[in-house]
Amino acid sequence: MQLVLTENRHLRIASFTIFYVAQGLPIGLLMIAIPAWLAGAGATATEIASYVSLAGLPWGLKLFAGPIMDRFSYLSMGRRRPWVVLSQSGLLLALFSMSLTPDPINSVWLLSTMAFLVNMFAAVQDVAVDGMAIDVLEPDERGSANAFMACGQVVGFSGSGFVTAHALEYGGLALACFIVAFGVALILLWSILIKERSMEKRLPWTQGEPAPRSIEIQAGSWREIFSNLIRVMFLPTSLILMTTALCWGMTQGVWESSAPVILTQELGYESTVYSSWFSAVSFVSAVLGLLLGRFIDRSGAQRFLFFGIAGLAINYLFAAIFSDYWVSPIYLVIIVCCYSLAGQMAFISFIALHMNVCWERVAATQFAIYMAWSNLSKSIGAGIYAQFNEYIALTDLPFVLGAICVLGMCLIAMIDMPKHQQQLSHVNQSQPGI
Repeated sequence: MQLVLTENRHLRIASFTIFYVAQGLPIGLLMIAIPAWLAGAGATATEIASYVSLAGLPWGLKLFAGPIMDRFSYLSMGRRRPWVVLSQSGLLLALFSMSLTPDPINSVWLLSTMAFLVNMFAAVQDVAVDGMAIDVLEPDERGSANAFMACGQVVGFSGSGFVTAHALEYGGLALACFIVAFGVALILLWSILIKERSMEKRLPWTQGEPAPRSIEIQAGSWREIFSNLIRVMFLPTSLILMTTALCWGMTQGVWESSAPVILTQELGYESTVYSSWFSAVSFVSAVLGLLLGRFIDRSGAQRFLFFGIAGLAINYLFAAIFSDYWVSPIYLVIIVCCYSLAGQMAFISFIALHMNVCWERVAATQFAIYMAWSNLSKSIGAGIYAQFNEYIALTDLPFVLGAICVLGMCLIAMIDMPKHQQQLSHVNQSQPGI
């Protein structure tokens, strides 16, 4: 049976969901289980924040991968799929290398470096998958597809976060890495089985040829890529979205750095409790998020992004106002649930809105830059928190995060999508040779 993405809508959505599971698997280990594990072992807030900042840095540096993929590819196997296969293979090797880290609890710097290596291949895979999605998804299925993709990512990191949290406690880092590697290996097999277009090769030594569409949209020079990027990246809507991403990303980086410390060191919970709570709630939120896809397609991603960020702001402010109730497990579960639900709404609409803002001529590179900047913003937030956590009380921290989210809401309200589409049309008409 031919498994061709461009010929089957259900195969497209299923495949991108599976690929986002692969993206989530290392996130669960590196960004949920290990920070909680380190906190439970007595690591300081500064050490954990430094780990989160360095480990998450490749997600901010992936903007360099987009132009390379737009410029070079083995078109006989597809425009993006060769990069997917290559990055997943590298991810496997990086996980095996990380499993050999000696005494990781007392070598946080070495552990952070190995996590950086793993996330580097995970981030490259993400760029390739996003580029493939922009190439083969129809515009009227992006909202639904993004909901499934976001669900796949959460299934990946929530399942991985839950399982590897227990694996770290009872089997150490090596066992946790092998579990994630097994999941990645299965998804690598799927990426080998599918094809973007029917005429392409499945593997380098099999029969096939480049598709005309792939040849048509492949960039011919670096100059073409960067000149087109400059024309669209500095449009008002693009700049507003990047500032919004900075606000939201910084709050996420601070949350991922501070939450394990609050629960394990301040409130006395086991590290596995934090990972289990966060993973379970994230999974439920992802499933509920599947219902949002069609509504986003109909009502607009901008509106849903505003509501998602608003939900996060309200949640942070309530957490700060009623900080005396942090000792209550029920209250903490409510806070985590609200954070996860609002975050999932924001995440799905955030991706869909950025896809709609992209110009088709440089969409893959432009989208990669947006997503890279979003993830770099998380590292910026974690890095700032690592430097200044001693100067702000944990009970006051949610006030700061809530205020940043309110700023993000104001920015989203300023976006004028019809005007942006008119500006893109003008840029397209003034393109040389058009």
